[in-house]
Amino acid sequence: MLIKGLRKQEPSLTAKRLPLTSDLLSLCIRSLRSGYLSPMVDLTLECMFLLAFFGFLRCSEFAPTSSANNPHHHPSLSDISLHTNDSLIFTLRRSKTDQLGISFPIHIFRLNSYLSPYEPLTKYLSARYAANATPQHPLFLTETGKMATRFWFQKHFHNVLLISGIRSEHYSSHSFRIGAASTAARLGISDQTIQVLGRWSSLAYHTYIRNNLNDLRRAHAQLSSI
Repeated sequence: MLIKGLRKQEPSLTAKRLPLTSDLLSLCIRSLRSGYLSPMVDLTLECMFLLAFFGFLRCSEFAPTSSANNPHHHPSLSDISLHTNDSLIFTLRRSKTDQLGISFPIHIFRLNSYLSPYEPLTKYLSARYAANATPQHPLFLTETGKMATRFWFQKHFHNVLLISGIRSEHYSSHSFRIGAASTAARLGISDQTIQVLGRWSSLAYHTYIRNNLNDLRRAHAQLSSI
């Protein structure tokens, strides 16, 4: 039902978007770690890919459409913080389905997996702060030091797909969210947990994470299996 709901959001006259499942994500991460553009851009894209997948994110939630940075609305470095010694929180300031008008804490865990998002993100944050960035600076930057936009992300996403041996025409930035949901369903993760991970109901999300954080950690571990 969740996958059907995602499909209904697609315009009927556009080409079908394919899900970027965990196995395809792994190929993309391997390409980035083998060297795509430059060490910092490769690390930036790796973090964006992993955050989008494990956070079930819409592109606008991590890569704005506008290139004019607004630190009050757009993601900044301060939005990612250390939660425990093996987890981070990405504070999602606003969401399409936000019913409460408050931010969402997206939990990111250290996983025993090639796809673990914790290590790349902590490495990225360390590199940015070492380069004299402040918490108010944009979360992700292009190779020219500007805020990474949806257009920039999608362009490089398609390039990475191609060098990974994946035809790119039916993939979009939304493929990460669809792919995470598809992978979760295939692995038998419960509908309730998938709803929470995808934040299809903000009220249910805030109630669930207060009581079932270990379930989310286990779900992320399953999602990272290749």
